[in-house]
Amino acid sequence: HAQYSEDFGAYRVRYNALPSEQLLPDVAQAYGIVRSQQLGLVNIAVQHSADGDTSAPIRATLNGTATSLGGQRVALKFREIAEDGAVYYIAQFPISAPDTYRFDISITLESATSPYLLKFGQDFVAD
Repeated sequence: HAQYSEDFGAYRVRYNALPSEQLLPDVAQAYGIVRSQQLGLVNIAVQHSADGDTSAPIRATLNGTATSLGGQRVALKFREIAEDGAVYYIAQFPISAPDTYRFDISITLESATSPYLLKFGQDFVAD
């Protein structure tokens, strides 16, 4: 589940980023995610938001990048996961902890004329 959210008009985008090694092995296996100290995972879900309540999941096209403080940029390749009435998008990317990564993600909804831009940062610490 995503731990942060940002509202874009009638839509709420929930997101988080974490080292993939933090996932439980059975969860990672079920979704084809490689658990590693050198791989991060970004997770994004879009929902319609009405009167402060979130409702149905919204399908979208996502494109973006993760950039380290040192300037290393990697393109994020999102894939959709749909299950139990939920739709979310995940992408893995290489990390070198400790470091801070900046995410710039373009979210295009089927009904939108222009994309929403989600920008956030996440610290990754070494164990």
